[in-house]
Amino acid sequence: MRKRITRRLCVPLGAMLTLTVSGCAVSSSASVHPSSMKMTIGYTAIGAAYSDLYICQDKGIFEKNGLDVEITLLNSSSQLVAALVSDSVQVGVGATTATAAGAMNLKGVDLRYVALPINRYYMEMWGRKSVKPGDGLKGKKIGLSSPGSLGDAAVDALIKKYGWSDGDVEKVFLKSTPAEVSALENGAVDAIVTQPPTGTKTRQKGFKKVMDFTSLPAAANAYTVKSDYLSTNRKAVAAFIKSETECLAMLHNDREAALASIMKHSGVDDRKLAEYSYDFFSPLWARNPRVDPKLVEDAFSVTADKGIGTMPDDTRGFIDNSYVDKLRDSGYIDSLSRHDAKGE
Repeated sequence: MRKRITRRLCVPLGAMLTLTVSGCAVSSSASVHPSSMKMTIGYTAIGAAYSDLYICQDKGIFEKNGLDVEITLLNSSSQLVAALVSDSVQVGVGATTATAAGAMNLKGVDLRYVALPINRYYMEMWGRKSVKPGDGLKGKKIGLSSPGSLGDAAVDALIKKYGWSDGDVEKVFLKSTPAEVSALENGAVDAIVTQPPTGTKTRQKGFKKVMDFTSLPAAANAYTVKSDYLSTNRKAVAAFIKSETECLAMLHNDREAALASIMKHSGVDDRKLAEYSYDFFSPLWARNPRVDPKLVEDAFSVTADKGIGTMPDDTRGFIDNSYVDKLRDSGYIDSLSRHDAKGE
C-alpha cells in the first residue's frame, strides 16, 4: 500500500472564495486531465467513517480493479474544494455543505457527486458529565475542527431542529480533531463533536457521550470529482465506483477485516474502541451508494441560507449517479449482498 501523506494546501477555500468575490475567476476549464488509472483520493478527518477507503486499500480492491490509488488526509472539509481545484486530489470525500460552497462561488468550477456511502450525520458529541442534550447545550462551548466541517454542519442541523438561534451555543473552531480532544481535556470547551473513535477515546478520561447526530439525514461523505476530470477519466471513475461498492459490502460482510483497517488507520490500538466504532457505523454504511438528490439540495440550501452563494435552480445537475446505477441495473450490487448472505 502506498504511504498516506497529509498535504497542506497553499490555497484554502476561503481564499478562493475571496478571489471570486473580488472578480477573479477560478477556472477548472484550463485543467488538463489525460486519461489515467492513477488517482489521489482526499478525505477530511481521521476516523472510522472512511473505513471504505481503508479496507479498499488494505485488501487490494483498487489494484484489483486496475487503479493506482493514493489516499491522503486533508486538514478539514473546508480544504476539499481547494484540493480538487488545484488537482492535488482527483476524488474528494467530505461534507457536502463544504463542496456546495465552492460549487456556488467559484467560477468555472463544475463539481459532480458520484457516490454517497453514508446519508446521516455520523458525528458524536462527547463532553463533561454535567453537559445534557437538548436545552442543556444552551450556553455551552462546543469544540469543532473548522467552519464548513461536517461537525459544524451537524451542529447547525441540531440548532435548526430545536429552533434555536445561532447564539444559543458557542462554536469554538480548533483547526483539527486532535486539538478538539485537547481542548476538552484542558477545559477550554464543554463538549466536542467528532466521529468515532476520536471523541470516544475521551471516555477513558472521564468524559461521557452527550448525544449523536445519526437521526439527522445528510449527504455526509459524498465522493466528488470535477466534471472535466470525469469527462476524460470515465474508466477510472467507473473502476473507483465498482471498488467502492465492493468495499462497502466487505465492511458489512467481514467484521474482522474492517476492525483491522479501523485500528490501522484511525490511530487506535484498543480493539474495544475499534469495535465500538464498527458497531456505530455498520448501520450507516450504504450497500448502494447512490447519491440522494434531496440531500444534495438540502446541503446547497443550507449553505445558501448562510449567504454563501446563490441557490441553483436545480441541484440535480451536480449529481452523476450513472456509474452506481449501471452497477445496480446489472445486478452487481445485489450480487454482493447475496454473497454476504451466503458468507462468501
